[in-house]
Amino acid sequence: MRMLGLLLVGVMVLGVAACSGNDDDTNDNQNSNSLNNNNSMLDAGFVDATPFDGCVSVSETATAGRGPADVIFVIDNTPSMEDEIAEVRANMNAFSQLVEDEGLDLHIVLIACQHDDCGIHDEWHGICIEAPVGAANGCPAGGPYDDSNPPTYLHVSEPVPSTGGLAKLLSTYPEWSSMIRDNSAKHVVVVSDDNDDTAAQDFIDALVALDSRFLGFQAHGIFSYLSKEAGCAISTTDPCCIFSAPDGEGVVYKELVALTGGLSGDMCLQDFDPVFAELGGAVIASATLSCEWEIPPPPEGEDLNPNMVNVEYIDSNSQSVFIGRVMSLADCSTVAQGWYYDDNTTPTQVLVCPQTCEWIQGEEGSQLTIHFGCDQLIAPVL
Repeated sequence: MRMLGLLLVGVMVLGVAACSGNDDDTNDNQNSNSLNNNNSMLDAGFVDATPFDGCVSVSETATAGRGPADVIFVIDNTPSMEDEIAEVRANMNAFSQLVEDEGLDLHIVLIACQHDDCGIHDEWHGICIEAPVGAANGCPAGGPYDDSNPPTYLHVSEPVPSTGGLAKLLSTYPEWSSMIRDNSAKHVVVVSDDNDDTAAQDFIDALVALDSRFLGFQAHGIFSYLSKEAGCAISTTDPCCIFSAPDGEGVVYKELVALTGGLSGDMCLQDFDPVFAELGGAVIASATLSCEWEIPPPPEGEDLNPNMVNVEYIDSNSQSVFIGRVMSLADCSTVAQGWYYDDNTTPTQVLVCPQTCEWIQGEEGSQLTIHFGCDQLIAPVL
């Protein structure tokens, strides 16, 4: 899974086409770089749009959405984590807003005990997340605390020991597994000033064994880059001498981040804002462009006829091809490229076949044009 750098930043151009020969309008389909008459593209499963040349488009634009992302935070609740827990609490809403502003459908799971639910550990520090990530009035002064905010945010209130964060994530799987979606980009974030008792590869293997959908997940962490001893050997004012735990270098987390292509921040620096900003960027980068497009209402005086809609794909070099329609997702296996409706009777979305989706997502800066009002082009059967 690639880190940072958006996989695809594109817009969809939604054209409402009238089948008329208006010489005063520019025919968007007569692109000098068009691939529609290119035999190799026709052989690749696209359709010959020569009969479509008489249609003139008037365009509207809409931002293409991105696929969902599921993020699991595991927070060390032990006494030395008081300041760090406050930083996580302060940054959670900003992180969520950053990701959602990019069009992602975000699910967050938080594994850590609530303020009043750390069991026998009186000196441990709980955490509660305010709205809008957490539930409105979920963190009242003095409690009771209940910040879970379904369906987008779940707080699994379990005390997390300093070296047992990864084991706690695995053991609580039945409590949070319902938050994980099949098509989401998946992330694990650990925040601790100590190392972990579970080896990095053992954790990866165990998580994938629990849920194969985590294959290819990314792990991130905010942890100490040096132990307290190593920091104090440098200087008594070294940040890790002050903030790291004894033997607290996050060796396991370093390896886990490296193995999964994640990112990390040094707990010792006590500066969480840029780390959460980078984390938001990583989550955004991991979520591919959604291959679903909302159909806008036709302009005033026009009606939507589902059988008079055509889809044109324009790549980053302004070359275009028309994609033919299939009647359902099941029919995608019979064509090289295709698109279909979410509902054939009263459609609200245009979706492309999985193989077409994969092809489109590899083209940075591409566009999709949806034309209304002309005879429909059907995908050729293999």
